[in-house]
Amino acid sequence: MTSIDASQRLALLLRTQISAFQAPARGERKRAGAAPAQGQSADLAGVIAQRIQALAKDDPQRKRKALRIYLESLLLEQLGSELLRDSSFAEMVDAVQCQMEADREIAAAADALSEILVSGGTPR
Repeated sequence: MTSIDASQRLALLLRTQISAFQAPARGERKRAGAAPAQGQSADLAGVIAQRIQALAKDDPQRKRKALRIYLESLLLEQLGSELLRDSSFAEMVDAVQCQMEADREIAAAADALSEILVSGGTPR
């Protein structure tokens, strides 16, 4: 498969994980019906960038942590910020990241993404 296929599989995995948690549990989860405003997207991107930049440059787990920050942000954007109060949110992020790492092609696409994240948006 090409790297495009791996990227598509990565996107599919993320969509699958997100949709699994979108099903209402004990009552309807509140979720914004409309897409976030452009300012909100810019704010989220800024928060992601700040969190990634705060990671120590010499941290051997820097790329993995940057990807985790991105995954957390994506899940919170899709499922709602109330998940921050959910004690199982960290476990969900762990499960998503472990599934990504378990598939060779998805792991390669995720590694490429994490490289872009730590380099400030430009692949090395």
